[in-house]
Amino acid sequence: MGSLFRTADRVLPGSTYRAVAIVTVTIIAVALSYGAISAVSGFAWWQTLLLAMFALGGAAEFTFVGVIAAGGAPILAVLAGLLVNSRNFAFGVAVGPFFPQDWRALIASHWINDESTAISRLGHNDRAKWHAFLLMGAAIAIMWPGGAMVGQWLGNVINADLLGLDAAFPIILFCLIRGDLKNRVTLSLTVIGILIAVGLTPLLPLGLGAVTSLSVFVFVAAGWAVRWFFRHRRSGDNAAGQYDAEHSQHSTREESRR
Repeated sequence: MGSLFRTADRVLPGSTYRAVAIVTVTIIAVALSYGAISAVSGFAWWQTLLLAMFALGGAAEFTFVGVIAAGGAPILAVLAGLLVNSRNFAFGVAVGPFFPQDWRALIASHWINDESTAISRLGHNDRAKWHAFLLMGAAIAIMWPGGAMVGQWLGNVINADLLGLDAAFPIILFCLIRGDLKNRVTLSLTVIGILIAVGLTPLLPLGLGAVTSLSVFVFVAAGWAVRWFFRHRRSGDNAAGQYDAEHSQHSTREESRR
C-alpha cells in the first residue's frame, strides 16, 4: 500500500500542494454544511457518516438528504443521488488515460470526483497527474467524513442554509480549471454547459440541474461523427480518383503498345 500513496518524492511542485490544501479547506466547510443539514433533517450520526464514506460525493449526498427531508421516498432519494453522481462517468473518462491498469485503479476509482479530477489537471505528465489525484482523493476521503461528523454535532447550533458554505465549492473548482478554458473548444463547451444547467436548474429537482450540463457531450459526439463522415468520404473520393488515374494511365500504355 505504500506505493499507492508515494507522493513524498517531490513528483509534485509546491503549487499543487497549496492547491490541495486550499481545496481541502473548502471541502471541510462544505462537509460542515452537509453534516448540519443532515442533522436538522433527522439523520442519525452513523447514517450521515456512512453516506459520507460510501457515496463520497457532496452533491449526491446533499440531494439524498434534501429528498428525504422533503418527504420523498428513500428509493427516489437513492435514484436522485445516483443520477447526480452520473457526472463521475465524465470524470472517469478524464482520469482514465493516466490511471494505472492494475489493482490500484480499483481502489482509486472510489476517489474519482470533482476535486480530484480538477487537481489532477495540474500535473505536467501522467505520473504527476496520478500523484496529484491520489493526494486530493486521500484528503477528501479523510476530511469529508470528518467534517460531516463535526457538522452533525453542530447541527443544532449553526444554520447551514444561512452560512452558504457550499458556495465556495464551485468557485474553487472554477479557479482550478481556468487554465483549461484557454482552449476555445473547451471554453465553448463549458459556456454551453453552464447555460443549459442554469436554464434547467429552476425546472428540475435539487441537484439535477448541474447534471444536465453533461449534455454538451452530445455536441461533441455529433462533431466527431460529422468529422469522421467527411474524412471517410474524402478518403473514399481520393482512393477513387487515384484508381481512375492509374486505370487511365494503364489504358494509355496499352494503347501506345498497340
